[in-house]
Amino acid sequence: MKEFMDLQVGDEISFQQINPMKKGTDKKYRFFFHYYKRFKCMSIHYKNQCLQADNVICSVPIETKWNKTQPNLIMRGFANSVKIENGVCYIE
Repeated sequence: MKEFMDLQVGDEISFQQINPMKKGTDKKYRFFFHYYKRFKCMSIHYKNQCLQADNVICSVPIETKWNKTQPNLIMRGFANSVKIENGVCYIE
């Protein structure tokens, strides 16, 4: 592997070479979910999207957050991905 200062024009460089402390594919994003009473389902918010599912299976640590306005209680954490399959949301 070439050092950063030894690179020439046209050489390929990976994200890991620029910043070895960060991993390019393991970026985690904030998510939260709560019960959506109007539609009788769970509402999952991730990457500026609002997803709806019947069940949530969460494989990452989460915490509770109480709000003074609705939704009064949300569950939040950081995740690499959120997928919905057959009405079930998988948070990893």
